[in-house]
Amino acid sequence: MNGAKPTHLDPGQSGIRAGEISILCATRGRPEMLAESFASLKATTAQKDKTHLWIYVDEDDQITRRAVDAGTIPDPGLPIHWHIGPRTAGLGEIHQALWNASGRASEVYMISTDKSQFVTPEWDNVVRAKFAEYPDGVLLAFAHDPNTADQATYPILGWGWPKALEYFFSGYFPFWFEDKWTDEVGRMAGRFFKLPIVIAPIRGRGRTQRMRNVPFWVRFFQLTLPERKDAARKLIAVMHPHDEAARATALKAMEEVAAGLAKEQEAFSDVYATFQEERHTAMSPEERNHFNALYFKLEAQAVSRLILFAEELVAQGQHAGALKYLDATLLSDLRVRWAEKLKADCLRALGRSAEADRLSREVLAAWPEMGAVRRLFRFLGMVATEGKRLFVIATEKTNKHSH
Repeated sequence: MNGAKPTHLDPGQSGIRAGEISILCATRGRPEMLAESFASLKATTAQKDKTHLWIYVDEDDQITRRAVDAGTIPDPGLPIHWHIGPRTAGLGEIHQALWNASGRASEVYMISTDKSQFVTPEWDNVVRAKFAEYPDGVLLAFAHDPNTADQATYPILGWGWPKALEYFFSGYFPFWFEDKWTDEVGRMAGRFFKLPIVIAPIRGRGRTQRMRNVPFWVRFFQLTLPERKDAARKLIAVMHPHDEAARATALKAMEEVAAGLAKEQEAFSDVYATFQEERHTAMSPEERNHFNALYFKLEAQAVSRLILFAEELVAQGQHAGALKYLDATLLSDLRVRWAEKLKADCLRALGRSAEADRLSREVLAAWPEMGAVRRLFRFLGMVATEGKRLFVIATEKTNKHSH
């Protein structure tokens, strides 16, 4: 089971509020569009008292904050909780913060945006009916989005899902991929349902905020499939805590789905990913070239994860597999000495000595090791440290005899 322990989740023991839906929504600088989303909720939600809105507003979003303070955003008729917080690097951090603020006690958590239009009357009762079938709360459902294929662009999660995984979203990505991550985990776990409800973007899909360096993020997503498999294993252990045969069947099905996903990902093209970026990004080339500390933090974290994956594979003797992860770091905006040195080691282990030697020379040119100088400094440092130690001992003896 790779560390996935069968665990029974009980909603009563976990303090879950039956029938309560929490909608987690990020907004920035679009109060008029948020008002339209609120109006659609007011018109279509059946049990308003059991449907809560949690809205994240960036501290520096003066447009939205002024609208909230002035009361110009119409009342949606649902309990609403405004959460003012620091601007984050990605949407995953926002949803994690809102889940925490909600007390993690709603039966259902739903991801929305400030441009989501709820179309289907009594959509919330459709959601409640489906989730009531799974008291362990391990379920991913989603609404139909006219602008996409059958993918969970608006994920709806049962309470047991984040409780089993101990996170709401991965937190890796600045844009796009959190919903696809959840989508693939749900497919592999075997708890994945499309509901007969429609949620559509107001005024169409539009362009994507925060989008830059799509080739790197596509490749990073593909190579982190093992993490999503681990997540699916944890969910399967919770879904079948007392039935070993059912767990084995579910794990076999998971491997089949994972193999299909891996095959799809073999068709990676950095040229096509670049086309997607130019087609969908809301950021100009100048904005994408401007240093952004929040984005840098996420890309550095992702590169670090790729290097750690590569190290694990090297330790298992899988040097060819490790090279895939190390090559992916070259798509990032960062150059990391450890990744380059590890790649040279892999090339040498695979008999590609000429490439390894060339890369080693490039690494040495970029990050001079100054071997002789460092050895001299280490020697001088040892002398200085030992001299200080002897001086302290001599001083202590002198003081002792003087007394």
